[in-house]
Amino acid sequence: MTPEQIIAAIGLLVSEPDPAFDTLRDGGFDARYPVSVEACPETTSPLDIEGHTLICGTVSVPENYDAPDGRRIPLEFALGRAHTTQPFPDAVVYLHGGPASGALGSIAAMTDVILGSHRAHRDVVSFDQRAAMLSSTTVRCSGVMAENIVGLVRSGAGKPAIEGEEVSDETVFGPCIEELYASEADLTAYNTANNARDVRAVMSALGYPEYNIFGISYGTRLALEVLRTAPDGVRAVIIDGVAPTGVKLYDDLFGPHGDALEAMFDQCAAQPACAEAYPDLRQKTVDLGGKLTETPIPAARGQIEIDATRFYNLINQRTHHSALWARELTAYLPRMIYELSDGNAATLDWYLDTHIDPRAKEPADLLGAGAERLSDDERALALAALATAQSMQAQRKTVAAAMEQLKHDLVTGVTAVSVAEAFDQRVTEAGRDLTRDALFAAAKDYARLLAGPRSKDAIAAWVDSHFIGPDQQALSALVAAMNEGDVERVFEMGATEIAPFEAAVESVMGLYIYACQEDFPYNSQDGFEAALEAFPYALATTEPMQTELRNMYTTCALFEPVPRAEFHEPVRSEVPVLVAGGTNDTQTSWKWSQLAAETLPNAQLVIFPNAGHGASLYSDCGLDMNDRFILDPAAELDLSCVDALTPEFVLPDVPLR
Repeated sequence: MTPEQIIAAIGLLVSEPDPAFDTLRDGGFDARYPVSVEACPETTSPLDIEGHTLICGTVSVPENYDAPDGRRIPLEFALGRAHTTQPFPDAVVYLHGGPASGALGSIAAMTDVILGSHRAHRDVVSFDQRAAMLSSTTVRCSGVMAENIVGLVRSGAGKPAIEGEEVSDETVFGPCIEELYASEADLTAYNTANNARDVRAVMSALGYPEYNIFGISYGTRLALEVLRTAPDGVRAVIIDGVAPTGVKLYDDLFGPHGDALEAMFDQCAAQPACAEAYPDLRQKTVDLGGKLTETPIPAARGQIEIDATRFYNLINQRTHHSALWARELTAYLPRMIYELSDGNAATLDWYLDTHIDPRAKEPADLLGAGAERLSDDERALALAALATAQSMQAQRKTVAAAMEQLKHDLVTGVTAVSVAEAFDQRVTEAGRDLTRDALFAAAKDYARLLAGPRSKDAIAAWVDSHFIGPDQQALSALVAAMNEGDVERVFEMGATEIAPFEAAVESVMGLYIYACQEDFPYNSQDGFEAALEAFPYALATTEPMQTELRNMYTTCALFEPVPRAEFHEPVRSEVPVLVAGGTNDTQTSWKWSQLAAETLPNAQLVIFPNAGHGASLYSDCGLDMNDRFILDPAAELDLSCVDALTPEFVLPDVPLR
């Protein structure tokens, strides 16, 4: 953040809302899909100001598009305005993965990272899809959540389970599925085809008759389904980390792991020095899983024990964009694999020390090899400049925190200690006087309270049910003093408090709603077991991953499958599509990107070396390519920067530093 940006942001905060958003405040651009403007989740960029550069809310869409007057689903959205007074009229919408992982848990990730560079020219939009996180209210098993809230809170806090309050697939997911089938929800309406209709509805409601799509992971499957089911208005599409509908994702769970390893073998073989130093890299990797399982490298060397699961978990971090320490790991993997095959962990230990828990860099560490040609005076000036830059980085965090607090106070209008805050504090104090069983009962009823109608009477009834004596009197007095805003604030604070503990269940349930209805029995446990038996890399087939998938097949048997005709057929479209994949991606194989491009005649395919899931986000090369494509989807991309991303593998005799 520059000083000019900070001053401008504060100026916007204290000014009147921008009239550019007035149509959205009045209900939106399409009466079929009404818009309701609401406060954004507090995950926005420090420089984005609600009502000026950013607006959030819900778009109401039919649960069943064939019954538009029936039950509705509120889809939570965030819209960031372009950083120009002359934007192109076609916005870019980000389609998140999962399915059901949501995008609005970090609005800043969408507005600043994934679509940040597009804001130079266009508005950017994202929304939590039906059954996903903030948009999951219509398929929420509140009763099961409340019954298990103690176990969920303890599990989320890393505390051991208490007898009678354990959470498991059997205590949570089975009963949750039963509750959903008994509810008003039409589970058959929660599928990728209706998600595709939702994309069109959201963009129409927000005022974009023409728009572009950027999808990652499940978002690529959804983007492809938009091209098949609701293609009107789509100008261009980027799909990155592609999950084509024709791939048996769950049968082939380990396939992308093998493809990522084999990409590394091919990259090494293409470099003569690497091929000579590590001639049997594939076979060494095949054998290493068994060796590390039978004879782990002990922790006595001053580091963690290294068995097959732990070593592969390190390798698998390369697929995660947030794992910055893993960015350079590929270059060292052949050397590590050869050394570990002989029981030697020297390079691995060095990497753990140097990259996972590195010491803070001094200015001299940042100069690099080019500093050797500097004079003493030039070196001193360079060091002073670097020290100042490091200080500015620290100050930037402080400024960002101050901006967030200011935004919260001004946008929400919450006073320092309202009646609602006082009630929340007094409940915490009163809870300390309850027995364990009474506290657990109060917590479960509190979770039920938050899922029900928001009223002062409901809060009062909860107080009367669980507190006695002075605690009950003090809490009842606070309830009596509440106005409508205080009542709403009590429910908002409560929902915020328990949301992190319920989120894990909601995310998995959302995944099950899609996967169990759409992909099963297209996938089958027999198919998974056969693919696992044929998979050559025991290093990657960790027991936790095997168990997780087998449990998923068991849980999916509790759903009624809802197969849809032609859903698993390849998508064909004339719309320009940029198809990207990364050779380190173990969630969606880079080979699947090639497969999807085969039936898209106007597709341009890019496979990024040494990049994981969401491969184009790993480098300036990829980010710039995305920008260029959206600016002119018909132009041929310059791929010359891609080859430079291939890692130079570290040879056995190269000093580690």
